[in-house]
Amino acid sequence: MPGNIPSRSNSNCRSLGNVCAPSGLWGNMKNIITSKLSKLRGYTALRDCKRGNFAMMASILTPVLLLGASMSLDVINLSALKGRMQAASDSVSLSVATRINKGVLDIDDAEDFARRLLLAQMESDSDRFTNLTISPQISVTKTVLDGVTTYDVKVGGTATQDTTPLASMFGKDQMSVAILSGSTAGTKEVQRALSMGIVVDVSGSMGWNLPNSQASVGDIRTSLGISYSQATKVANNLKKVMRDNGLVSWQVKWIAENYSWHDCQGMSTNATAKAYFLNSLNLGSMNNGQAKKICRRASLGSKFADQETLAANVRTVISYHTPTKKIEALQDAAQALFAQFSAADPTSTYVRTGLSAYSSYIRGTRNMEWGTSSAADYIKDMYASGGTASTRSVKWAYDQLKNANTTEDNAHAAKNGQIDPDRFILFMTDGANNRTSDDTATKAICDTAKSEGIIIYSVAFAAPERGEKLLEYCASGSDKYFDPDTADELISAFEEIGKASSTNLTRLTN
Repeated sequence: MPGNIPSRSNSNCRSLGNVCAPSGLWGNMKNIITSKLSKLRGYTALRDCKRGNFAMMASILTPVLLLGASMSLDVINLSALKGRMQAASDSVSLSVATRINKGVLDIDDAEDFARRLLLAQMESDSDRFTNLTISPQISVTKTVLDGVTTYDVKVGGTATQDTTPLASMFGKDQMSVAILSGSTAGTKEVQRALSMGIVVDVSGSMGWNLPNSQASVGDIRTSLGISYSQATKVANNLKKVMRDNGLVSWQVKWIAENYSWHDCQGMSTNATAKAYFLNSLNLGSMNNGQAKKICRRASLGSKFADQETLAANVRTVISYHTPTKKIEALQDAAQALFAQFSAADPTSTYVRTGLSAYSSYIRGTRNMEWGTSSAADYIKDMYASGGTASTRSVKWAYDQLKNANTTEDNAHAAKNGQIDPDRFILFMTDGANNRTSDDTATKAICDTAKSEGIIIYSVAFAAPERGEKLLEYCASGSDKYFDPDTADELISAFEEIGKASSTNLTRLTN
């Protein structure tokens, strides 16, 4: 019987169940498993360890929290800016619509007025918001449908401010809001018409120079706050401007009164710039329209204070060259009156004017005609001479407008459909009648005219006491009586009369 077969033995073999594995392989596997278990125990230890967690979590969350706080502050600031911009836009749109509706703001000037008003309101908040920038968007439109006029005013724009420093680190330097507000004013237009008889004194005293009308270079220097050499230069330059461009005094005054420092780089505090402005009037063949474009007109119902100052300065310079005669002041004032009528009735469809000039007798008349051109042409050629007797000219004006004379009613009815136009007399004198009987007769005519509904405006221009008493008596109320002593005051009086009477052309009712 064969002997037992000896089994193989290997000192490098380890039993794994029924499998014999080399001891080297087993060692490697053991090392790998041990390493893996060691790492797992490290993660577990880290998980279970509580030491240093707050510092680590703080380092992770702090930037997030700071960014969140910064963004929250920016959102709060932006919300505040939006609310302020909305409130300002609402206020401006309502203000503009109301002003247009009341007739104190021309629609042509409304957008510029709204822009400046919005910027002015937001400027008061410049300290609340960092680097605040406003970009206004303004729209003003007029719509007429079936006799109803609607003014649609939209005010808004974009307001931009800087973000907080931390937000800017993340690429967000500015934040903006866009706002739009609208207001609508609806009116019904009730068209009116007017006829005015103008009665003016051209007696010899109208040729006199107005008291203290001659300025000096010293007056100009003081008025403008500039040096003597500058004052001389300004005076000479304005004389050249008037001569080269064919401008008369009232046109230069018009330029000054419609000039806005606010749209011309803030020159209101710069005396030298004022002098240069006067120099800049030398533009070659300049007419009113071109001169107006020197700067945009700002119409707010009343002129800016610095515009008034500029106008006064220009008048001072004008008077340096030529003393103002009374009749020249009257001619300027009449042009101002006619300008109001032309602006209110550019097509000469609703306004009729006539004129009678008197001294000791009626020197000339212009019968009632459409518009103002006929009366304006006569005014330009007036000269002063003779005595003073107002009765016949005042009666002429009354006869044109009295109830028994249907000429005016028929003329208006045929052209504009109005059968009862507003009727006015403008009565002006600079003196007193040579005979008191003319006072008595003139008063009687004024009484009759007023009893028939004719409104009388009276202007006593640098007149003596008796002349003032006559014109005060004839006026249709204290608000219809004017007693100017200077050329400027006379022009202002005629302008006011023109505005007051022509307002009746279009009465606006809500």
